[in-house]
This record gives sequence, C-alpha cells and structure tokens, in this order.
Amino acid sequence: MFSKTAQYTFRILIFMSQEASSLFSATRIHEQTEIPYKYLTMLLTKLAKADILKATRGRNGGFLLNKDIEDIYLINILDAIDENNCSNCALGEDACNEEFPCSLHESYVLPKIALVEMLNTTSLSKLDPSLMQSHASAMKKSNP
Repeated sequence: MFSKTAQYTFRILIFMSQEASSLFSATRIHEQTEIPYKYLTMLLTKLAKADILKATRGRNGGFLLNKDIEDIYLINILDAIDENNCSNCALGEDACNEEFPCSLHESYVLPKIALVEMLNTTSLSKLDPSLMQSHASAMKKSNP
C-alpha cells in the first residue's frame, strides 16, 4: 500500500521512537534497520528539513526526534517525504473527479476517507515496534 520510501521512513521513526530522547547516528540507524545507507541519509535529511528530526553535525552528531512521538502523525511523515498521495485517483488518472470519474472512483470513496482518517489520527506513539518483523530481526542482531 505504501511505497518503499514510506515504509523505510516509518521503519526509521519507529526504531527511533523506542529511545525518543536519544541521539542516533546514521550508521546506527542503518545497521539496525538495514535500510541502504545513501537512501537512509536522504530520508533523514528530508525528515530534518520537515522538523520531525533535529540534525546535529560533528563527531558526536546525529539525529534526534524533534517532537514528541504523540505529536508525529503518519500524515506528517508522508508529507515530509513527499509521499502523501491520498488525494490521488486509485488508478492514477489525472482527471478523476465527481464529474469525470474513473472506473474505481465510487468504490474507492469510502476506503479513501478511512485511509485519510487513519493517517491523520495515528501517531508514532501508537505504532508498536515489537510487532514489526524487520525490527525483531534487527534486535536479534544487536543482542546476540
């Protein structure tokens, strides 16, 4: 449902939310989440530009959550990485609307409303990292 970019970004922030007041190096996040390093740094930069993360430079630098996890909603995360496609047509049609609907328009109205509601009401604090398979495998690696 979500792009790989969105999935990676959610994974980064869920990982960081476990130690919400800690400073994380890009290397540590990379090692724990197994997200390709260059891709990871691009996402961290976008999250910092959107004020979701605070970036500090230097030898002891890294990334820190810039907001409480209760105040970071999925919609904010998608907006930060330019992945908020909620208003798009399900089939990707440019001119899909009430006047010129695509063949899925009517069927997609209610799911679209539910999706937008979920994105606007689900904060990072509601996401349980222990339920993520990728997180569980990363934790096994760090605690042999």
